[in-house]
Amino acid sequence: MKKKILVGALIALFFMPAINVDAYQVETRGNINAGWPSTVNRYIIAHDTANMDAGVENEANNMLNNWQRQEAFTQYVVGGGGRVIQVAENGRIAWGAGDANPYAYAQVELANTSDKAMFKKDYAAYVNLLRDLARQINVTFDLDDPTGYGIKTHLWVTNNLGGNHTDPYGYLASWGISKAQFAQDLQTGLPEDGSEVIVNPGKPNKPKYKVGQHVRFTTIYKNPDAPIEQHINANTLWTQVGTITQKLNGRKNLYRIENSGKLLGYANDGDIAELWENSKPTPAKTFTIGVSEGIVLRNGAPSLLAPVYGVWPKGSTFKYDSVRVADGYVFLGGSDVNGTRIYIPVGPNDGNPSNTWGTGY
Repeated sequence: MKKKILVGALIALFFMPAINVDAYQVETRGNINAGWPSTVNRYIIAHDTANMDAGVENEANNMLNNWQRQEAFTQYVVGGGGRVIQVAENGRIAWGAGDANPYAYAQVELANTSDKAMFKKDYAAYVNLLRDLARQINVTFDLDDPTGYGIKTHLWVTNNLGGNHTDPYGYLASWGISKAQFAQDLQTGLPEDGSEVIVNPGKPNKPKYKVGQHVRFTTIYKNPDAPIEQHINANTLWTQVGTITQKLNGRKNLYRIENSGKLLGYANDGDIAELWENSKPTPAKTFTIGVSEGIVLRNGAPSLLAPVYGVWPKGSTFKYDSVRVADGYVFLGGSDVNGTRIYIPVGPNDGNPSNTWGTGY
């Protein structure tokens, strides 16, 4: 099992995006909340500063010097071309998001800039930092999902816990980054040099999909003009794949997506993760459940916090094409007949082969 676990870890690392040698470094500039109460670690909260071209140094210094008067600070500020400055301790309360503060392991501000090259590096570091912080408390990379765990925006806090902030969506949208694109980037991570960040300030990026193409989507909407906050996470639906049957030029969510003649909803480019026909995995291995109580399968993500897909009994077989390590367990990933990604935990990640809950891995 130790070798198998190592292989699984290597597979997970292999499919992560390459990080350049100039990956972000955390610059520590003080510790505002030293000795403060510990948080109940449920959220990582994403913000933006809303101060155009103030500069990452000025934003950090403002927190350090004025947090008592302003009654506001977060653990991190990202800006200045991908710099990350930390001014408070993770896992202790910060004053950034009202009633969410006691549950936020860390909160991150994205400094605003009008410089395109700087934004691309800032955004990449921001995404990767949020992912790294989520790993530290073993929550998924899912953005603003209905659970009480994971990466949340200040808008999610407003909608669920109260307040009046909507960041960081407005600032990201000014660079052409939709909510769905942000969500997808959090799932995959980005090269730190910003080379894979596509921006188009003030207007949506040119549509890139065509009628008749089969796609896998991460979020979708009930109508073509639904705002960001009305998005539906794909893993709550019966399938995450469909066919583009109509292209509604000029509409916010311009692609009509159907599966087996049923309307799934409407999506934009940022909602679509990939062309399905060119990337659908081919299951090559089979795991057979060997424990009498059966195993609980998870929908959409390799996590104990993901929705339950079902409980499969002893003797059931599961065809898998990926191996992930998460929440202290080894998960095998596969797809059902509808294209839904499902995951099965097959034992603790403890290096002991006798603790595997079946055969075939």
